[in-house]
Amino acid sequence: ASDTDMTVRLQIVYPKLSIRSVRSAFEDSVGSRLQKFGGPDNKELLQKFTSQFKDDVKIPKGSVIELSREHDYVLRTKIDGEEMGSTQSKLLCQSVLDLYIGDDPFDQQAKENVMHKLAMVLEDKNAPVG
Repeated sequence: ASDTDMTVRLQIVYPKLSIRSVRSAFEDSVGSRLQKFGGPDNKELLQKFTSQFKDDVKIPKGSVIELSREHDYVLRTKIDGEEMGSTQSKLLCQSVLDLYIGDDPFDQQAKENVMHKLAMVLEDKNAPVG
């Protein structure tokens, strides 16, 4: 279950958010979690992830950033359906997902919604058939 495919979708709600702001926010938030889980020597991994958010990418209001953990701990980044890049790293996957569904999530309400939906899905799968 620890290598389950999972996608976090972030929808931009601000009309004038720059990709630099997004990149900077990920540098701080993902960077601190990389340090928490893997120690201080993960600057290259963080750089590889954040470099996917290039300056020329536009993220108008309504844009969707998808961070998907796929088989073999590949973290794939898409913006409005266009692939920005991918990185294979269990540590990076753990750090990004911890940001949203870990012990100290960025958005507690969103985490609770995810956990509730997950519990419902698991209940359905475990329900007796017939």
